[in-house]
This record gives sequence, C-alpha cells and structure tokens, in this order.
Amino acid sequence: MKLCVPRIVFAVAAWLFVTAGPLSAQVGFSLPFVNNATPGSILNVPVKVTGFSNIGSAQFVLSWDKQILSYVSVDNFNLPGLDAAEFNSAQAISDGILRFAWVSSDLQNGTTVPDETTIFRIRMQIIGAINSSAGVVITQSPPTSFEVNQIVNGTLTSLNINQVQLTQGFVAVGYTVGTTEVSDGREWPVSIVPNPFSETAEIFFESEEGADIQMIITDIAGRIIVEKNIFSSTSGQHGMEIASSQLREKGMYFLILRTDKRSCVRTLFLF
Repeated sequence: MKLCVPRIVFAVAAWLFVTAGPLSAQVGFSLPFVNNATPGSILNVPVKVTGFSNIGSAQFVLSWDKQILSYVSVDNFNLPGLDAAEFNSAQAISDGILRFAWVSSDLQNGTTVPDETTIFRIRMQIIGAINSSAGVVITQSPPTSFEVNQIVNGTLTSLNINQVQLTQGFVAVGYTVGTTEVSDGREWPVSIVPNPFSETAEIFFESEEGADIQMIITDIAGRIIVEKNIFSSTSGQHGMEIASSQLREKGMYFLILRTDKRSCVRTLFLF
C-alpha cells in the first residue's frame, strides 16, 4: 500500500515536451447527498469528476465521521493505472480518513475522462442511529496535501484545494432533507446573509404556527457544533444570528432545520 506524500513530483522531461490543448473547464470533484440512509446498510459513495482534462496526477484525503460511517472498501476504479495500491486506508476505520494519490500513466498528455465519470467508489457501513448525520468530504490532512496537476498549453500546472470545484457529500440517516440552496417554493425557504461570512450571519426562514423547530449546525464531518430549539413558534418569518465565535474554525458547515413535517440543509461558510 502506498503512502500519500505531501507532493507528487514528476521528472522534468515528462512535461517539457507535452502538446496538450488549452484548459476547457474547471476541474471538479463531487460526492453525493444521501437521504434516508438505513442504519446497518452498506452505502456506496462514488467520487465523480468534471473538467478532468489532461490530468497528470491527483491526491487528496477523504474524511467522514467514524461514529456514523465505517469504512468497508474502495473499488470501481475508472482511471488508467488506478487500483487499491493508490489508497492508504491505515486510518480509514480508526479515524475516518482515506488517503488517495494517483499518477497518470501518460505523463506527456495526462488523462482525460468524460464529465460525471466515477473515478472510484468508497463502500461504507452506516453505523449511526436514526436522525444522525455525517459529512463525507474531500480535504487535506498532513502529510497529504490536496493537489491536482494538469497539463495546460504544454506546461504542468498545479492546482490546490481552492482552485478546483468541490461538491462535498452528506448522509442523513433515517430522514430526508432538502438540498437546494435557493427554494423553488416546494422546499423550505431559508436564506443566510451574508454567506460566506467572517463575523456574523443572519439566518431567515418561514415557520408554521405552533411548529417546534430544531436548528443544528455541524462541521463537515457531521459533528454537532451548535444546537438550538424553538418551541411553538408563531407563523411567519423568523431569524437568528450566528457569530463566528460559535464555530470552531474557518471552513464549511452544514445548517440543518427540522420540524415534525419538513427539514432542510444549507451550506454555511466561515472565512
């Protein structure tokens, strides 16, 4: 099993003579949003890509809450030369961390696959109880930094975690939440202003008369950071303020609102 290192290094000759075309789209990786997951069942989590054009290498860390999800295996490899040897699963069960590092077999042109290709799949067992939740996220953790190397106009360009599009995953165990950031009238209208925020953010939402509302903010691993209950709310718009001091650190969080009739989740960003 290979150990992912902070940086993948190419021989200089491998990229001095490349003839790849221009960058056509932003590189992206996405994980699924899973509703109503069943405790005890096996969950298949595909890692999909977009803009995966002339890619020379990629490495990152996948992380999840080990109290909710338990690692089983990784499979469904769909990149040239990709197999189980490109993963370090030493911390997968103990810490909920899977390290990934892959190098294209074509170092002159890199590897290109169609949008929405599943490059690999993680299989996990749901061990959390009903009403629990967990994020499944692409991130970085020493000694593995996030890095994608792309061949652009004959030059090897290194992309960090802030230069690619990441759609993080979320697992709701035994319940269903809405996922759209802008309500279409059928989902619970919720807005966060501003978002991203650095000091404070206002959360606005509609409520039905007499509804008990549970508000939860979790980190990207699904751990609860803030929890608040509003009992027997009046109908109409409600609001609350979230301060940066209530959260642990800069990054992405999940805001979950729930009543006995409906629920929703929104992403919340602190910078």
